[in-house]
Amino acid sequence: MNMNINDLAEEDGLLFGCLLDGKGGASIIGWKDVEKWKPGDKTLWVHLDRNSPRVEKWLRQDSDLTYPTIDALLEPETRPRVFRGRKGVVSILRGVNMNPDANPEDMVAIRMWSDGKRLITLRHHRLMTPRDILQQLIEYDDGPHNASQLYERLICRLTERMAITVSSYNEALDTMEVDLNVENASEIRRQLSDVRRNAVILRRYMAPQREALDSLVTEPPDWLEDRSRLALRETSNHLLRYIEELDAARERSIVIKDDISNQLAESTNSRLYVLSIISAVFLPLGFLTGLLGINVGGMPGVDNDMAFWVACGLMLAVLVVAVLIMRRLKWF
Repeated sequence: MNMNINDLAEEDGLLFGCLLDGKGGASIIGWKDVEKWKPGDKTLWVHLDRNSPRVEKWLRQDSDLTYPTIDALLEPETRPRVFRGRKGVVSILRGVNMNPDANPEDMVAIRMWSDGKRLITLRHHRLMTPRDILQQLIEYDDGPHNASQLYERLICRLTERMAITVSSYNEALDTMEVDLNVENASEIRRQLSDVRRNAVILRRYMAPQREALDSLVTEPPDWLEDRSRLALRETSNHLLRYIEELDAARERSIVIKDDISNQLAESTNSRLYVLSIISAVFLPLGFLTGLLGINVGGMPGVDNDMAFWVACGLMLAVLVVAVLIMRRLKWF
């Protein structure tokens, strides 16, 4: 009966360890079996917590890795890269952070080493990709058969998970374009800033990661199968497409922001235009009322009871003439 991977518990820095059976399945092992493993046994995969003292001790004393390789695997701050050591290939890659209450753009590093006979992976924060592959091995018996396929599937799955985050940015921009109006301009501007910032952060790690995968595809290790090489080449192409989509998302956010600015400017201009028309219409009336309001002798109509109504009629006539002139000039 297959084991549920959710039942696995960490054993002093060993998140899990397994031996591949070569048929798509695997058996779970602990520290004792890991320490007894020797070349010639089944393919070994150990997933470790980089922060564990026992993990560091095992790497430095019992793993048979070179010191530069161990230092690279335990390095606290990393950037995506792939390089060949004397005994194997080191791959330091990053995946989106799918943990609860975490931002996907806060990418989590996974450190990998393999010589074609065993695979050692380390993480600092929880990463879902290794559990996905382990589930294929333990629960479905449909996982990788050897170290080459295991190495390739980890990288491919790590990249596949990026698609969800990249697509979410495009969907968010689509929603903003549909809901774009002057009333919610400030909220959309805030959302645009978030999308642009997140896209920049994500691309900052994706670009060097693609370069790392390109170097791996260009000069693959001898133990990497042809099928795995082709799969990694496709993964590199997918990663390039994600980078292009992030660039497109950044450009779209700029265009949407310009549209918001244009709408705000048009709204402001239309209001100013209305105020200008009103001011132009009442300008002659203001002149007349100002002229008639001066307190000097000789003002006509002072002693005439109908003078007020005559003045009102005159101003109404001036108002009508002003409106007709503006209509003829097509000002409104």
